[in-house]
Amino acid sequence: MRVPDDVSDEEAKKKRDDLNGYAENNGYHLAAVFYEYVTGSQTAFTAMVEAVQHAEAKHVIVPSYRELALSKSLQDVMLTHLSHATGAEVISLDECS
Repeated sequence: MRVPDDVSDEEAKKKRDDLNGYAENNGYHLAAVFYEYVTGSQTAFTAMVEAVQHAEAKHVIVPSYRELALSKSLQDVMLTHLSHATGAEVISLDECS
């Protein structure tokens, strides 16, 4: 979950609550939330991929694909990498509403 400087603590908490609510309502267990504070960094993404591999998780929930990257082409590359590296399905809350 990207948390730029202009995102308030309340907004970040709402995103986390939305993730948790979706997980609970759909029979998933929210094991961890990965936060990215630096624009353009992929530290949290890399840590998430490693955690999904280790846990052999089958699903990753994101508030939106824009949490991965702002550009559609970079989103596609990151989704492809995540899928090939872990086999996990990515669920975007934006597409579920």
